[in-house]
Amino acid sequence: MSSKKRSVFFGEFRLSSPVFRHALRAAIAITVAIAVTQVLNLSHSVWVPISVMVVMRPSLGGTLHISWKRLVGTTIGAGVGVILAWFHLPVPAIAAIVLLLFFFIFYFKGQNYLIFTAILTADLVLILGTVFSHTWQGGAERMLDTVLGISIGLIASFLIWPNFARKNLRQEMGALIAAQRRHFGQLRRTYFSDTPEASTLLVGRIKALTLLESCTEKFTDASIEPGLRSGQRQELVNLVDIFTRIHRTLTALASIVSKSKGVFHGRIRPEFEALMESVDSKFSELEECARTEDAAQKVQNFNVEFSKFMVFLGEMRSQGEFERFSLDSRNNSSAFIRQINRLGTELERARNSIHTLRKAR
Repeated sequence: MSSKKRSVFFGEFRLSSPVFRHALRAAIAITVAIAVTQVLNLSHSVWVPISVMVVMRPSLGGTLHISWKRLVGTTIGAGVGVILAWFHLPVPAIAAIVLLLFFFIFYFKGQNYLIFTAILTADLVLILGTVFSHTWQGGAERMLDTVLGISIGLIASFLIWPNFARKNLRQEMGALIAAQRRHFGQLRRTYFSDTPEASTLLVGRIKALTLLESCTEKFTDASIEPGLRSGQRQELVNLVDIFTRIHRTLTALASIVSKSKGVFHGRIRPEFEALMESVDSKFSELEECARTEDAAQKVQNFNVEFSKFMVFLGEMRSQGEFERFSLDSRNNSSAFIRQINRLGTELERARNSIHTLRKAR
């Protein structure tokens, strides 16, 4: 282990560290789970601490989010498993079903946790129902152990240094907006450059997508935490949708840039660049709004700025300024302008949503 990694590792050994608190909270919950299984003398005692380890997350919202999925998935899976075991199918048929369910377990593992849990539980209950005589016993035990594990995990998350996901939303949102702004800056430079930066654009898009996924998870966790009003929960969901649409618009811009065959020059180019500069300013305003409690009010509505640009573009068209550009260049630039309009509009919506979220407190 390098000195830097060692320093980071030992630096977390303090009570004020969120990582240390979560590790200690989980250790206490798992210890309690093991003690409960011993007191109740459960047949499959390992399922309870496993449920605790699976559902506990660093934030309370994360624990709540995964807990209901595991509970619902286990309930559905236990019911399906008991029904399949009750038919007393021949061993070859059961083996085929078990193998098929194993395929879907691995398929849905990273796709949908609720479905993954349901299929996993059904497979386990079917196997236990085939081995033992009581077809319903495996399902009932699985349900009991899951409920116990989830209950212990939730109690520990509520009582031992509860950490709310919404506490870090400002930092997460600011980092996401900054990454999206950097990616937009790369797109601007590449669009007006004779030497496209394909690798740089890909790295920027991956970075923005990674932060979008992280931010989406935090917002989803925060939206189900106690202490929020219904309006606040809805605005958190709205913000996730808006940031997702912003990322899709940036992806569309990247596709246009990759197919670019030259852009407008002469009198049109400065206005074209000024429009994108206004979008960059909207990114800057949105980042300030996300990171700062009392951000300055926006100076100009983007729709007004875009309308002025379109009026100028209409004047240039009437004067025949576009005739010297190729059809591909005109079509490409028109598509780029449409995406710029969508991007600016979404940035305005994001800012309004943040203000609405703060007013609802």
